[in-house]
This record gives sequence, C-alpha cells and structure tokens, in this order.
Amino acid sequence: MTTSSPAAKIQANLKDLFKADLAPGDAYIRFQLTSDMTALLSREQVQESLLVKAEKITPLPSMPESVIGIMSSRDRVFCVFDLAQLLTLPSRLIAPRQYQILVLQTTAEPQIYIGLAVNRLQGIVRLPMQEIKSSLDAFPSKIATFLCGVVQQEEALIPVLDFKRISEALTTVNHN
Repeated sequence: MTTSSPAAKIQANLKDLFKADLAPGDAYIRFQLTSDMTALLSREQVQESLLVKAEKITPLPSMPESVIGIMSSRDRVFCVFDLAQLLTLPSRLIAPRQYQILVLQTTAEPQIYIGLAVNRLQGIVRLPMQEIKSSLDAFPSKIATFLCGVVQQEEALIPVLDFKRISEALTTVNHN
C-alpha cells in the first residue's frame, strides 16, 4: 500500500497536465453578439474577460448610444462599448444588472485599452486558418467592414471580428 501526499500526486500528474493535446489552430473567443448571431474574436487580441456589475461602470454624458461608460480594472481606466450597437446591430444590453466585457489592447503606441460588452461569452474555440473564409457576402456591408472572415459551423456562418478594424473606427469617430 502506497501512501502519497496530495502534493506528491499533483507533482506526478504535472507532466501529463502540461502535455495536454490542444486542438490545432488559433484560439478564438466565441460569444453571443445579438440574439441571433454568434461571433468570434481572436484570443490574441483579448487581455481579459470580466463580469462587471452595472454600477461599476460610470456613464458618460452626451456620448453615442454605443458608449456604455468608463471603468477600471487592474489599475487601467478604459471606455466600455456595447459591441452590437457599435457595429450598428440590435442590442439586448439595455440596462442590465451586469455586463460581460472583453478587454482588448490596441497594438499602436500609446497602447489603449477598450472594453467591449457582449451578450454572453460561450467559451474558446480553436480554428485552423484555412477554416476562416474571406467571403463576407452573407453580412451587411456595415458589419462586413469589421470582419476578417467567416467560419461555417453546422448550418450557420459565424463572423470573425477584427479588433484592429474596430479600434480604427473608434479612433476615426473620436477625431471627428
């Protein structure tokens, strides 16, 4: 009969844990964008995801409807946008008690953090690049400009959003 401590058992299993087989491809955050649309965003672009009570976000007066307000996380202050409204899609985020927020960081200097509120996070999926198609004809042109491609999963076409294009549009709006 062998008696091992919990620490010894964990140490014995560490090698297997770090050799876990990952599905091939890049990681994407999958989320509910509107009541009838699921979308993907590259995991590389997402710094963190948060579940935030509505009272933790400070509303900003005289801003477009897509601007929910400002908040802080990890000693960073940033603006939070309703992603669906930002993309001119119908939004279900009208006065919720809490928001699910993806925090993204721009790559340009100075680096800026932006929060994108979504309906519901659905997890992480891995996709090989060849599964992402560039045919954007299935989406209205107002949203197609923010996409880097689409993925066919089961019967649905799922848009793959490009945060760089979204942040460029925000920068353009802020300078006008």
